[in-house]
Amino acid sequence: MKRFLSLVTSLIFIFLASSSYSQCGNRILDPNIGAFLKVIAYKDLTIEQLRSMPIEQLKYPQLPLIPYPKEDVRRIKITKDSIPVVVFNPMHKTNLPVIIHYHGGGFISPLVEGLEYSLWQDAKTYEAIVFAVDYRVAPEFKFPAAVDDSYNAFKWISENAQPFGGDTGKIVLMGNSAGANLVSVITHKAKKDKLVNRIKLQVVNGLPADLSPQNMERSVSYQENAVGYFQTKALCYFAVENYAPDQYNNPEVSPLLNKDFVGLPPAVIITTEFDPLRDDGTAYAGKLKKAGVQVWEKCFAGQIHCLIGLLPGAKPLQEFESLVKTAMAASFKK
Repeated sequence: MKRFLSLVTSLIFIFLASSSYSQCGNRILDPNIGAFLKVIAYKDLTIEQLRSMPIEQLKYPQLPLIPYPKEDVRRIKITKDSIPVVVFNPMHKTNLPVIIHYHGGGFISPLVEGLEYSLWQDAKTYEAIVFAVDYRVAPEFKFPAAVDDSYNAFKWISENAQPFGGDTGKIVLMGNSAGANLVSVITHKAKKDKLVNRIKLQVVNGLPADLSPQNMERSVSYQENAVGYFQTKALCYFAVENYAPDQYNNPEVSPLLNKDFVGLPPAVIITTEFDPLRDDGTAYAGKLKKAGVQVWEKCFAGQIHCLIGLLPGAKPLQEFESLVKTAMAASFKK
C-alpha cells in the first residue's frame, strides 16, 4: 500500500512538473482585494446567467471617470477602416517611446471612457506616447475583426507615430486580458510578415493564451480560481463563445498553439495568483524562454486578474511599473 501511495504521489508530481501548472503564493487573498470585492458587491454569475444578461451590462462597465488635462489627448481615426485611436502625450515632447495599448474587456467591451485616466497615467509613468486602439468588439463583430483592427493599427502606428512625437524605433505593445491576447497574436503575425523587428517589447498582463475548452477544464489555475475572484471560468467561456465560436484551436485565437516562438520580441509576462488565466501566462512565458526569447516574468501573490482592485501607488503596481521600465530600457538598447 505504501509503495502504491508513493507511486501515485510521484506520478502527480511528474504531471504537475510537466504541465503548465504554476505555483504562486500561499492562497491568501490580499485583504485590500477582499475589501474591494465587497465594496463593489461582487457576485459570481453562472454561464447561464451571463447568457441571459443584456450584453450592454458587460459591454459598458461603470468605471469611475477621473479627469485629466484634455490638451494631453488627441482622438484620431486611422487606416481605410477608420479605426478609432486615442493618443496620450502628457509630456508634450518628441522622440518618445511609443506604447500601443490594447484594452481588456473579454473581446466584448470597447475602449470605455473610464479607462482613459489610466492610459494617460501610463504615458506619464513610462515617459511615452500611448496609442490606445479601440478595436471592434463582439458579439457584433466576431473574430477576426479585433485581430484585423489591432494588427492594422500596429502597422499604421509603427509607420506614422513620428508626427505625434513618437520614436518608431522604440515601439512597445502592451495589453491587458483580451488585449494581452491580441498583443501575442500580433507578434506572431508580424513575424510571419517580417515586421517583428518593429516591436522592441511586448507587455502582457492576464494573458488568455489558450481559449480552448480542453485547456479551461484541465488547467489547475482555472479550477482553483473558477469562482470568487472577479474573473471566473464562466466569464472566460462566455467571452470566447461571443468572440470566436468554434475557433478555439486557431492560433490567432489561442496564441499558445503556435508552433514557432523563435525570434519573437522580448516580453514582460504578468500573472496573478487568484486568476483562472495564471497558468496560461506561465505556459506562454515557458514557450518564449524555450525559444530563446528574453522574458521578464512575475506572478503577484494574493492578487486577482490584471491586478484589478489595487489603489494607485500600491506596492504591486509599483513593482509592475518598475519591471516594465527595466524591460523597456534593456530592450531599447538592442
